[in-house]
Amino acid sequence: MDQRRKGNRLASTKTEQRGSLRESTYLQLKDLILTGQLRPSERLSEVTLAKRFGVSRTPLREALMKLEEEGLIVGQRNFGYTVTDLDVTKFCNLLVVREALDVCAAQLACEVASEEDFDRLRDVIAQMVELKDTTNKTPSDAARNLDLGLYIHRVIVESTRNEALVRVTDQVYQQLRLALWLEVLWVDLEHTDLDEHRAIADAICARDREAAAAAARAHVQSSLKNMSKLQRIWAHRRAAD
Repeated sequence: MDQRRKGNRLASTKTEQRGSLRESTYLQLKDLILTGQLRPSERLSEVTLAKRFGVSRTPLREALMKLEEEGLIVGQRNFGYTVTDLDVTKFCNLLVVREALDVCAAQLACEVASEEDFDRLRDVIAQMVELKDTTNKTPSDAARNLDLGLYIHRVIVESTRNEALVRVTDQVYQQLRLALWLEVLWVDLEHTDLDEHRAIADAICARDREAAAAAARAHVQSSLKNMSKLQRIWAHRRAAD
């Protein structure tokens, strides 16, 4: 009996270690993509990456599959994986879907969000204000800005208590993450991003459905306009290469 328990513990430990290794590999690879160290359209060598992360091919492939599901990389038969290219048309189509989801979430939140949800929204806005007031901004500040921008939308959709809406919104945002990251890096959002998020949060906390919908719609429309800027910058960078 003791041997059986010991064997079960060992098997459980190995499973946990494998899961931890897979998650660590996934997070490291994702960070390389989102920070631009692995560039759009760049081919990914499994041998090189496995050596870089000090892992076997199994956790690496599991990480690659997860990133493919999120839309950050693309797998091709007999070719392997490449980092997703900056397909502006694709991202614009996703933003159209995002607009419908965000407007729906904002309106539902006005109806069913709790005071605790309002406190969470106000807390995120406070963190955004604090970050904006930082003088010597670094790349990590840009990452923090993106994380807060994504998180406030997560708080909003979670406050709707609609699991289907949460799930679908999460899928769309994952596929948009590369474009949103480049938007933060390449487009000056300093004078618009905070104001737009605050307008959404204020309207929801006031339970003003019309204002919340308008603010959510305007926020996504800003991103749609920024896509054309990204396309021009991306074309210039590729020409420079």
